[in-house]
Amino acid sequence: MIETTDPIIGKKVDPFLDTTTIKIMLGEPSYGMIDCTAHDNRLDTYMEYARLETRSKFKFFTGNVGRCGVNYAREMIADEAMAQNMDYLFMIDDDMLIPKHCFEKVFQTMQEYKADMASPVCTQRLYPYNPVMYKHFWEKDVNGVSQLHNRFIEDYAPNSVVTVDGIGFGVVLISVPFLRKLKAIMKHGMFFSNTNVGEDIFFCIAARQNLNAKIVVDTSVKVGHLRHQEPVFERDFVKAKGLGEKFKEIYPVPLQTIS
Repeated sequence: MIETTDPIIGKKVDPFLDTTTIKIMLGEPSYGMIDCTAHDNRLDTYMEYARLETRSKFKFFTGNVGRCGVNYAREMIADEAMAQNMDYLFMIDDDMLIPKHCFEKVFQTMQEYKADMASPVCTQRLYPYNPVMYKHFWEKDVNGVSQLHNRFIEDYAPNSVVTVDGIGFGVVLISVPFLRKLKAIMKHGMFFSNTNVGEDIFFCIAARQNLNAKIVVDTSVKVGHLRHQEPVFERDFVKAKGLGEKFKEIYPVPLQTIS
């Protein structure tokens, strides 16, 4: 345990127990094979957090695990965030490219909308690069049994905050008190899912169905998704779907000229 000395009161302060800070666990679930481009961006991002600590009440801690499945990594990082009395868990996958001030903007949006979870806009790495935010809907199968499904949210106002039923966890900020509430009612953990639903959507379904969680996406914060050493952003989704006119105030350069 590393303690620091408060320069004002002259007493040693345990950073894990310091009630004057907002404690953020930075979690990077990974199979252990980090692309050099993403890694370089992550170093820049962590340095930005270090500088942010000097001018704010935020205190950042890292929470990484060894090489294992992403769903197990998320579970262990979340458990550690609760065990270490963090206030928030900020998970960033190792193939996401983070813009400046991403954390602060998402945190501010989360507070403003009193949300339990918040994220920037992230897209799938494959064409047409759909934003990974979802609405849930019930639909009967051939046997007449109702099943819960997910639909991509594609129709949203540019640079808006969208209330959703589910998000991808490429980049996500989660309230740790909310994690504790959900953990208490889950028999087999929070993130664990080896089904084709995915551990992030599985978590969101549980959060919405059991605790009516409020989940928001701030689409003014745009994260890149590494794709064969080439990042894809919201602008690629806009181009693929022919939405240039709708988003022209954000992307004034004709999208066909953007490589």
